[in-house]
Amino acid sequence: MSIGPEDTKDTKDVTAEKREGIKLTLPANNPYAQYKARSLETMTNGEIIVRLFEEASKQISTAIFLTSQGEDVKAFNCISKAQKVISTLSLSLDMSYGISLSLSDLYEFIHGELGKAIGTKDTATMKSMLGMVDELKVTFRQAERIARAGRF
Repeated sequence: MSIGPEDTKDTKDVTAEKREGIKLTLPANNPYAQYKARSLETMTNGEIIVRLFEEASKQISTAIFLTSQGEDVKAFNCISKAQKVISTLSLSLDMSYGISLSLSDLYEFIHGELGKAIGTKDTATMKSMLGMVDELKVTFRQAERIARAGRF
């Protein structure tokens, strides 16, 4: 995961670190971007997953609003971003766990339904998928808290 293009203007590669294959490039003159990058480095995998669900939820919510306002291109872009997040979550699954296959199927379903919904401008389906993403976010947040409590 790298900092967005708006955060990397006039930057140089101050440090390039790897966190499980993810390259982080820190902008030299942007303290906020450096803070965001450092906060990602210190997050647990569970916290990163919750953050991804939060981003997917935000993008779907924004797409629902934009669709209702007739901003179809912007809504499409938001759904595309949400689909990328869902794909990332799917690709990050460790298939050695039994639940991973079920999660993979669920992520594939959400991804597909979002694609259909944006194509038909179906906000009801978008809202339904938003509900699923929010439920998953809550579930993974609870799992992260339980895991963290077990470590201490």
